[in-house]
Amino acid sequence: MSATLRGPILLAAILFFLSGALGLGYQLVWIRKAALVVGASQIALSTVLTSFFLGLALGSLVVGKYWRSRRYSPLFLYGLFEAGIGLYAFAFPLLYACVESAYASLYGVAAGSAAALFLLRFGLLFFLFLLPTFFMGGTLPLLLDGLVERDASVGSYTSFLYGLNIAGAVLGVLLTGYLAIPSLGMNGTSMAAGAGNLAIAAMALLAFRRTPPLHLPATAGARAPGPGAFFCVLALLSGFAAIGYQVAWARYFSLFKTASVYLTAILLAVFLTALALGSIGMGRLLATGVRPLRVVALLQPIAALLVLFSLDWWILADYGITGKGFAVEPSWYFASEAADYTFFAPLFQVGLVIFLPVLLLGTALPGLIAAATRHSAGLRRASGRLVFWNTVGASAGGFAAGYVLIPAFGLAGALFALTLVTLALGAAAESRLGLESGRGGRWNIGWGHALGALALAAGIYFMQGDLSRKVVSTEGVGRQVDDARLVDLVEGPLTTASVFAGPKNRYIAAGNQILAVVRRGELPVQVIEGHLPALFYPQPGTPRRVLGIAMGSGQSFGALLRYPVEHMDVVDISGEMISMALDHFAEFNGGLGDDPRVAIHLDDGRHFVERAPPGSYDVVSMEPPPPTAEGVHPLYSLEFYRAVDRALRRDGVLMQWVPLYHLTPNETRCLVKTQAAVFPHTFIVRMGPMDFVTLSFKGVDPPRFSTAWIAERARVLAREPHIASKRWTGDCRHGTASLEGILALITTGPEDVARMQAPYVYRDDDQRLSYSSGDRRLLRRYRGGRLAEISFAELPRTPFGELQRYFLEPLDAAELDEERARALSRYHLPSPAALAAAEDEYERSRFRSEKAESALRVAQMHGPDFESSLAYLRRAIDADPHHGSAGSAWIDRWADYHVHLRAQELRQWVDGLPRLARGSPLVRSVEAAMERRQEAERARRAAYLW
Repeated sequence: MSATLRGPILLAAILFFLSGALGLGYQLVWIRKAALVVGASQIALSTVLTSFFLGLALGSLVVGKYWRSRRYSPLFLYGLFEAGIGLYAFAFPLLYACVESAYASLYGVAAGSAAALFLLRFGLLFFLFLLPTFFMGGTLPLLLDGLVERDASVGSYTSFLYGLNIAGAVLGVLLTGYLAIPSLGMNGTSMAAGAGNLAIAAMALLAFRRTPPLHLPATAGARAPGPGAFFCVLALLSGFAAIGYQVAWARYFSLFKTASVYLTAILLAVFLTALALGSIGMGRLLATGVRPLRVVALLQPIAALLVLFSLDWWILADYGITGKGFAVEPSWYFASEAADYTFFAPLFQVGLVIFLPVLLLGTALPGLIAAATRHSAGLRRASGRLVFWNTVGASAGGFAAGYVLIPAFGLAGALFALTLVTLALGAAAESRLGLESGRGGRWNIGWGHALGALALAAGIYFMQGDLSRKVVSTEGVGRQVDDARLVDLVEGPLTTASVFAGPKNRYIAAGNQILAVVRRGELPVQVIEGHLPALFYPQPGTPRRVLGIAMGSGQSFGALLRYPVEHMDVVDISGEMISMALDHFAEFNGGLGDDPRVAIHLDDGRHFVERAPPGSYDVVSMEPPPPTAEGVHPLYSLEFYRAVDRALRRDGVLMQWVPLYHLTPNETRCLVKTQAAVFPHTFIVRMGPMDFVTLSFKGVDPPRFSTAWIAERARVLAREPHIASKRWTGDCRHGTASLEGILALITTGPEDVARMQAPYVYRDDDQRLSYSSGDRRLLRRYRGGRLAEISFAELPRTPFGELQRYFLEPLDAAELDEERARALSRYHLPSPAALAAAEDEYERSRFRSEKAESALRVAQMHGPDFESSLAYLRRAIDADPHHGSAGSAWIDRWADYHVHLRAQELRQWVDGLPRLARGSPLVRSVEAAMERRQEAERARRAAYLW
C-alpha cells in the first residue's frame, strides 16, 4: 500500500482524513444546536439523528449509483462536494435561525398531535441537514471511483480510505469537544470548519482539475452490476450492531460515571479509533489475498464474545478516590492532574471496555464492500449502496438500542440482542463462503459457525445476571449510600432510574447521579424549598399557575400544592424518573400524581418553556441535575433565563436549586450572575448544608414583601411534618417556620449580586459550564461538604439593614443578622454582634500587643472571608510585627485553608509587605503554609510522568 501512495492518491488520502475530522465536528455542533430548537426529549433527539443519518445515506446511494462524468474525474467532483459543505457551514447560522422561527410558528398547530409534531420536526431538520449530509455521504464513493483502477486493489483501498476518514473523525471529535467549542463556541466552530472545507475544496479542485476519469459511464454500466440484497442486508446489520453497541456502552458507563462532555467525547473517539484501525487492518489483510468474507465470518463472533466479557475491564484503570475526609486523591498518576482527570482516565477505562470488540467490528463494512465488488469500475456503485444501507442500519440501531432494546430487555438483554445480530452477520458470511466454495448441501458448517455457537453459549451464560442492578449497587450509587439498598431500577430511553432505601434515608438517582434524598426525622430541606416561591410571592394571595421543571422526588412541587394553586405543569425529560418519583415518594410529595390540578409532561424543560405562551405562570420552580452534568447546561444559560422571563407573568418568581457540592466558586458566581443578567432582582437563599436556591423576580421595579403576608403563608409551612418543632441548628432561637426563621434564610440581596465579580456569563453557544470556569482544580480536589464550604464562602452576605428596602414593614435587622449567623454556624460565620464588639475593642486598644491581639481576634472571626481577615491580619502586623505566638495555631489553619484557594494572591501580599513586616511570626506562618503547599505540589507533580 505505502509504495503506491504517491501523487493524487496521497493527496486525496490526506484531504479525506481532514474531511473526516471536519465532518465529525459538524455533527457534534449541528446536532447540539438543533436539539436547542426541538428539545432534548427522546423523540426529538431521535428525530435529529435520523434526519442527519438519512442525508448521509442518500448522498452515498445517489452519488454511488448515478453521478459519473465523462469529462471530470470523481476527484474533481469530490472537491466540489467539499466546497458545498464549506459554503453551507457559513450559511448555517442563518438557516438555523429560519428553522427556529418556522418551528416556533408551526409548533402551536402541530403540538396537539404526536404524529404531526414528529413530521414537523423531521421535515424541518431534514431540510436543515439534507444538503451538507448529502455531500458528506457522497465523498467516499467519489474518492473510491477516482482512485481505484485495478480490480485487485478494490478491498485494500476501500478499507484504507474508509479507515482514514474515520481516523480523521477521531481527531475531529477530540478537537471539537476539548478545544473548539470551549474556545470558539458552536457557531465559531462551525465557521472555522467551513473555512477548512473550503481549503480542502480548493486543493482538490486545483490538483484534480485535469485528472481524467478512470471509469467512463458506458463501460462502468456494462461491467458494474450493483451489490445484491445479501450484501445490503449484511451492511445494514453491521451498522445496526455497531451503533447499537455504542448506545449500550454509553448507558453502561453512565451507571457508575457521572456523564460529562469529556466522557462523551472520549467514548466517541475510542469507538471511531477502533473502527478506523479495524478498517485499515482489514485493508492490510485483503492486500495479502485473503477472502473478505472469511475475515468477516471469523472476526464477528470473536467481537461478540469480547462485547460480553470485557465490560468490567475498566476496573484495571479505575481512577478511584483515595484519601481521607473531603480531600480527593487519584489512585494512579500518569500525565498530569488535569490531563488524567479529563482525558487519560476516561480514555483508559473506555478503551479497555470497547476498543478490542470495535476493532473487530470495524472490519465488517470494508470487507463487505470488497466482497461485493467484482471489478474496480463497480466500486463506486457498490460502496455507495452498501454505505447507504450501513448508515440506515446505524440510524436504526441507535434508535432501537436506546428506545426499544434497553427499555424492553434491560442493558444485559440489549447487549445480548446486539451480539445475536453480530453472530447472524458472521454466520451469513460463513454460509455464503460455503456456497461460493462449492461445499453445497443444506448446511455449510465452517469455523465461523463454530465460533458463533461458542459466542451464543457465552451470551446465554452472560444473561443469567442482572447487569444494571449489579453495577449500580456495587460501582454506582450504591457506593455513595452505605445506609441504603437498591429497591427498584427502571431502564428507559435516556437514563437508568433507581431508588435506594434504608432505615432513615431514601434516594432517587438517574445513572450515577443522586437527584434527591429524603431523610426521615430530619428537616425536609426540599419541602421547605418548595414553599419559598409562595412565601416570598410579592403580591397578596399566593401564586395560581406554576411550572415545575425536573421532577426529582417531587417534594418541592408537592409542597407548593399545599397553597391554593389552580394549575401546575410538571415537566421532566425522563418518563422513568417521573414514574419512580410517583411510585416511591408519594408519601413525601403529597400524592403529586393524583392531584387533579397537576399535568405531567414528558418533555425537555427548556423546550417546554420556550413554547409556553407569554405570561403563562406566576412561578417557575426548578430542580435540575447538577449544572456540570452532560446536557444540562441549556437550563443555566442566558437564553434560557430569557425564555423563563417571557413565560412569567408580571411579578412572577423563578426559583432554581443550586447544588454547591458540585460547583466551584467561579462556577457559582457565574451561574448567579447569568441569572441576574436577565433578572436583576435576584436573591440568594441558603437551603440545607450543601446547597442554596436563587429567587429571581420579574420586572424593572424591586419586589416589595410584606412580613404580614409571609407570616400568614408560614402557617402552611408549619403544618409540614418535621418542620414546626424544628430549628435550623441547636443555636437558633426561632423555629424554622417562624417569620424570623424564614427571613434568616436570605443571605445575599440584589445589590451584592450586582457587585459580585464573575469571569463570564453562560450562553448556549460556548457551553462553558460543561467545560471549565478557571478553577476546576477545586472540583477535582474536593468533594461534598468541603467544596460546598469553599464555594459558599465566596458569596457575599448582605446585612438585613440593607435588605429593609424590600420589605413593607420594619425589620429587626440586628436579630435577623444574629439568627442567620446561628443558622449558618457550620460555615464558621461570626455573630454580627460579637464581630462588632471585637472590632470596637480593636479600635479602643492603645497598647501595641493589645491592638495586635484584638486585630487577630477579628481576623479569626472573619475566617473564610479572605479579604476581611487578610485586612485585619495586616493591621495586627502593623500594630506589633513581633506578635504572633498566641495566634500561631489559628494562623496556621487559616493559611492552610486559603493557600489552596489563593496562593498567588497570598504570595503577592507577602511580597508587598515592608521588610520589617516580613519578619513577623504571622507572616512566617503564612510563608510556611505556602511552602508546605509548594512541597505538596512538587510531590504531586513528581508522581506523574510529565
